[in-house]
Amino acid sequence: MTGYLFTIKDPLGQEVRLTEKCYQFHILSEHPELSDVSQITEALESPDLIAQDAVDSQRLVYYRTYQMQPQRWIKVVVEQREVVTAYRVRRLKKGEIIRWQQ
Repeated sequence: MTGYLFTIKDPLGQEVRLTEKCYQFHILSEHPELSDVSQITEALESPDLIAQDAVDSQRLVYYRTYQMQPQRWIKVVVEQREVVTAYRVRRLKKGEIIRWQQ
């Protein structure tokens, strides 16, 4: 049985969840700046925009601003309604197709 840290609904009405395993062994170990899991839930519940990944059309990418000047985002990547990674970025990725914008 997989343990989930959370299951939330995104602005598109889809349920998205984060497994404890993904958070502990991938996100937290590779991106310790996201030690507060609420940053990930906020990016999923109240993103600035949702895009389709430029490389993998099965993935949705959620961006939420965490710094205004210069603008920086938290990027959360979701595949099959599960978070696969989350990290901070300086710019949006070229080639992503915007599916929803606030």
